[in-house]
Amino acid sequence: KQWYQRRVRGQKEDEKKAKGGSGAAGLLTEEEIIACRDAVAYGCIKFADLTCTRTNDYVFSFDKMLDDRGKTAVYLLYALTRIRSIARNGGVSRDQLMEHARAHPISLEHEAELKLAKILLRFPEVIEEVTETLQPHTLCNYLYDISTVFTYFYDKCYCIERNRETGELVKIHMDRLLLCEASAQVMEKCFDLLGIKTVS
Repeated sequence: KQWYQRRVRGQKEDEKKAKGGSGAAGLLTEEEIIACRDAVAYGCIKFADLTCTRTNDYVFSFDKMLDDRGKTAVYLLYALTRIRSIARNGGVSRDQLMEHARAHPISLEHEAELKLAKILLRFPEVIEEVTETLQPHTLCNYLYDISTVFTYFYDKCYCIERNRETGELVKIHMDRLLLCEASAQVMEKCFDLLGIKTVS
C-alpha cells in the first residue's frame, strides 16, 4: 500500500513539475494498481529468495521483503519507475533519445556520469558470471549497485533544468537522459532475467 501511495504521489509531483505549477495529475487506474500490486507482491518474494546465496541460512520475513529502503524489490522497482519518469517529464520520447544517440557522439565529462557508465558496462561481465556460477544473487547485487550509483549521478548532474520561479523548461541534457535510458534498460533486463515484472 505504501508503495502505491509513493508512486501516485511521485506522479503528482512529477507532473506538477513538468507543467510548472499545480493542478490535477493523472492517477493510476484500477487496472494499473492491480498490475502494480501483483508485480510488487510476487517480485518481493522472488527477489528476497534470489538475493540470498545458496550457502547462507534463509529467513522468511515479510517486513524485510516489503521494506522500501535497501536491497529489496520494492525499492528497486520504485527506483526504476522514477528513472523512467525523468525523460517523460522533459517531454522526450525514447525514439527521440535513440535518434540523438545515432546522430551525436555521447559526451561524458562529470565524474558521476563516468561512474554510472562504467557500472552499466559491467552488465555482460555480470551475466557471464551468473551463467557460470548459477548464482542469481550476483544479479540482484548488481541491480542494487546500479540504483545506488544512479542516485549519486542524479544528485550531482541535472538531466532537465527548469526555471525555479516559473517552472519553464530551460535546458535538456540529452546525453544524461541517454544514461537514464541505458540505466532503465539494463535494470529492466535484470528484472526480466530474474523473472520479476516491472511497473514502469
